[in-house]
Formats: sequence, structure tokens, C-alpha cells
Amino acid sequence: MLVVKYQVILFDIDNTLINSADLVASTLRNGALKEGIDVPLSEYRKRIGQTGEHILKEFGVKNWQRVLSNYMVEFGKNMYKLAYFSGIESLLLGLKSKEVTIGVVTSKDRHQFDREVSCFPLIENMKIVTTSDLTDKPKPSGEPLTYTISAHGLDLARTLYVGDSVFDMQSAHEAGLDFAVASWGALPEAQFPTARYQLRNPMDLLKLV
Repeated sequence: MLVVKYQVILFDIDNTLINSADLVASTLRNGALKEGIDVPLSEYRKRIGQTGEHILKEFGVKNWQRVLSNYMVEFGKNMYKLAYFSGIESLLLGLKSKEVTIGVVTSKDRHQFDREVSCFPLIENMKIVTTSDLTDKPKPSGEPLTYTISAHGLDLARTLYVGDSVFDMQSAHEAGLDFAVASWGALPEAQFPTARYQLRNPMDLLKLV
């Protein structure tokens, strides 16, 4: 396989850079339970990568705005549990040393992003940040990535998107970007038929630039 040397690496955040999907899923579920909606935790976990609004509406939570408001409070209380995956800090610093442009394209809105990455300066200080409120359609639509390419004048062919979910893969495919699976955060049963790369660990990514 011909390996493209990428100039730009865009990342998902939850369970790609930060080991956070379980906390996101459990916090959403606890909020929905208070509204009388009892859906197994595993179903929430499968949907991480989509917006909280979308997930709650799919499960029939009518007062989803209230759940998301309370989510921010409860998630904030438990942020001390979050950490980078092993190797992520070295990866991000290594990409910077190679003068590779890095950024994030996430299903968090800007308020969530500002709150939830405040303890992760390598993410917080990225120059490219696309949050869900910047486009009409969130992932799995390709619109967030298409927006990012256009807004920052990026070369589509030299840009790679890295994520852990099928929603990330679908978004990249629709936008015409190469996609790499962050296997360290992906669900074991998830299938990624259109992914160009399967990354076993973060340092595998340095070989692509």
C-alpha cells in the first residue's frame, strides 16, 4: 500500500485522545434515568461519537436539554477520572516536532469542549478546533470535516482523520478524507471497512508523517 505523507492530522477526542467514553456514556445514562428512560449502558457506549442531543433524542428523552445541562455539572465533578491514553502526549509532541499541523473535530459543542479539555492543554491549545455547533450537521455527516478543510485551507489529500468510532469513519468517508482507526479506544466488535489504517498504538501514527 502506498503510504501518503500527511501534513495535517485531525483527531476525534473521546476515546481517541482521552479515555473518556465510559464516563460520557454513564453520565448521559444517569441523566436519562432521572427522566424515566432506562436504556442499557452498552447502548450509550455504542453511540459515543455522536452528539449527546442526538443520543438522548434517539432514546426518547423528551427533556434532553435538562439532561445535558445536568450532564455538564456531573461530568465536571468527575473530570479527575479522565486521562490521556498511554502514548498520546508523546504522539502529539512528536507530531509538533515534525511540524505537522494537528487539530480536533468533535461532537462536543464549544461549551463542552472548553469545560472538558481544560485539564488537557495539548488539546485545549490546538489551533484547529471544530465543535458541533459550527456546522448544521454533526458526525456522522462529513460536514464537520468538510468545514474544517475549507475554513483552514487544508489540503484534502494530505489530511488524515483519526477516530475510534464508526461515526468518525463515516464522517471521513463522506468528506473524502483518509481515516485511521484508533484501535486503543475502539469497541472490540466495531468494524471499519473503509478505514485506510488500523493503528495499534498512538506511536504508529508517527510513521505516517
